[in-house]
Amino acid sequence: MSKERAYHRTRFASRDSYFVKTFFKKLILLVLVSMAYQGIWAQGQDASIQVLAHATKDKIMLRWAADRPLAWKKGNESGYIVERYTVSRNGAAVIPVESTTLTSTPLVPRPLVEWETLATSDDNAAVIAQALYGDDFDVDTMGSVDNIFAVNKELEQRFTFALIAAEQNYEAAKLAGWAFEDNTAKPGEKYLYKIKVNLLENTSYPIKEGSIYASLDFYEELPIPLGFVSIFADGNALLNWNFNLLQKTYSSYILEKSTDGNTFQKVNGQPIFNAQDSKDGEQVSLFYSDSIPNNKTFYYRVKGMTPFGEVGPPSQVESGMGLASLDYTPHILRKTITDGDNVEVEWEFPEEGNTEINGFQLRRANRPEGPYKTVKENIAPLARKTRYTGLGRINYFTVVAMGKNGTEKPSFPTIVQPLDSLPPSPPKELSGQIDTTGVVRLSWKKNEELDLAGYRIFRSNNPAAEFSQITLSVVKANEYLDTVPMANLNKKVYYKLIAEDQRYNTSDFSEPLVLEKPDLIPPSPPVIKNYEASEKGTVVNWVNSSSDDVIAHVLYRKNLAFEEEGWEQLVRIEIEDPTTYVDTDVSPGRPYAYTLVALDATGLESKPTAQIVVNTPKRLYAELVSKFNGVVDRETRRIRLSWKTDEENVSEFLLYRAEEGTSLALYKTIAGNKRSFVDTDLVVSTKYRYALQLVKKDGTQSRLKIIKIMY
Repeated sequence: MSKERAYHRTRFASRDSYFVKTFFKKLILLVLVSMAYQGIWAQGQDASIQVLAHATKDKIMLRWAADRPLAWKKGNESGYIVERYTVSRNGAAVIPVESTTLTSTPLVPRPLVEWETLATSDDNAAVIAQALYGDDFDVDTMGSVDNIFAVNKELEQRFTFALIAAEQNYEAAKLAGWAFEDNTAKPGEKYLYKIKVNLLENTSYPIKEGSIYASLDFYEELPIPLGFVSIFADGNALLNWNFNLLQKTYSSYILEKSTDGNTFQKVNGQPIFNAQDSKDGEQVSLFYSDSIPNNKTFYYRVKGMTPFGEVGPPSQVESGMGLASLDYTPHILRKTITDGDNVEVEWEFPEEGNTEINGFQLRRANRPEGPYKTVKENIAPLARKTRYTGLGRINYFTVVAMGKNGTEKPSFPTIVQPLDSLPPSPPKELSGQIDTTGVVRLSWKKNEELDLAGYRIFRSNNPAAEFSQITLSVVKANEYLDTVPMANLNKKVYYKLIAEDQRYNTSDFSEPLVLEKPDLIPPSPPVIKNYEASEKGTVVNWVNSSSDDVIAHVLYRKNLAFEEEGWEQLVRIEIEDPTTYVDTDVSPGRPYAYTLVALDATGLESKPTAQIVVNTPKRLYAELVSKFNGVVDRETRRIRLSWKTDEENVSEFLLYRAEEGTSLALYKTIAGNKRSFVDTDLVVSTKYRYALQLVKKDGTQSRLKIIKIMY
């Protein structure tokens, strides 16, 4: 064993039992604390360095920690390097960024001999020294502490308790190489500090560097702790103050006490921490209970401590004294109602307590939890009963012994109810709604009677029928959930309420509440009775839906000539309108399908009727071709046909031809911009009949224009 190790075992072995067994018991709750240095508990996949910074008037203080036990061990072995990057100066960016290595050599824990003075005077420093240099770090002797926090590996033990102890002692953190002070920082400059472990580039266990932004310009005076209050009791002072408001500044607190209000001494041996993991937005108070002698004034104040060892200004001073509590408590034996609103209350109280009290008070409340109001005071110490006039419908009484030192001892409350045959008033402002699943939500104004027991709820599907009670017992709240079937035919549900007091007196019924059930049943479909296609359009006639809540019918149409087109709403016909509709917006010679649905008041639609298909007739217009002539040219053996029209939207001309004794047949299709045709397929001495038909671009056709020619 080296001389240094032997020196450690000699100097600290005798202290191990105290530090590892006793001091750890003081620290174990701190393992559960969400400390200001929360970064050390990071749960990421890669180990990293977490950094804090604090600016004073003339320097920037840095603290850091590895977030994994193995990374902590390697950092202690290899040391830490602190780099500073100047990113701005007097508001202007520094380009390129100036970089400086602030550590001439990596920071590692100082030799053990340098820890002796600090470790002897401070338990936290001793724990860090034990974690860094101790041959073992066994905390098995803590017994039940293991049930609070399981630390089952030695490295994890060293890591956990070393960082907790370093949180309490900044000087010890510097000795361990986990803190640094930059005394070369200048006002007006802003820096990015980087902390990294001095590892080889190809290490098998990389540790991410940590960084933080800081400047002397960020300096602020430490604040006064807020919300410091005290409660003094028998032999005890309970102090508490707000932790959340300043948790980003102070990680622990020092409580001080004085007997004269001027000279204060530290009360707590270890700094006081937040010993619970608070949720976001949850207010947390720190508490400390101090045992004090009674009948003597004490003064208290609290100071905050930063993770950098700085102690802030004291809070306001709280003062008070403990007063001995009464050892005797009154107990109400009987309460006797003498007539309508008078009661006699009788209690017992030990005779030996008579000399410790000034007397008794009788207090009354409307509820067992209060608030209680004093209705009779200055009752003699020897008295054991008193009378009270003015009872309400329900009364709670307590007898209070008034101690000579200002303390009080109340009896348990007791209830007094006079004879009551007066019923409560009927419930009012009953309202509710039914959702589509049949859940009914009822609510009403709460009755003001103090002795109210609750409400009973009644329901009916017919206002003329008897209402049935749907609650097996009284409902104490002024709201209720009910369910009703949605598949039956009744469309309304009716409710009534009665109020009932604790003497079973019942009110009259409330005004009935009528609720409309959501309509989930679609109407029956209408029936298309007949239809007709003419040159004027398509006429559709139907029989309305038989459902009584139908408000309209909707006629749909589909143009079957174009397969890509879907159904279009043609017209909505209100229930009071005629049951016939003429569709004039149709093209001739086209097939159309029609269907009809019924629509009720809630927007539900019936199934559509079976569709009908209507073929619109072709429309013929004789006037479209004004002249149609034929000229025979026997020399060239041809007949020249010509015609005229004023129609502009011509798609084509259809030319029909027939020989005498035969029927006309389509002979030629001629472009719409032509106005003549030469026929050369002729037989001499034959009589021909020609017919010409104009076809418009919208598909309509003219009547045939016919001429006869002898060739």
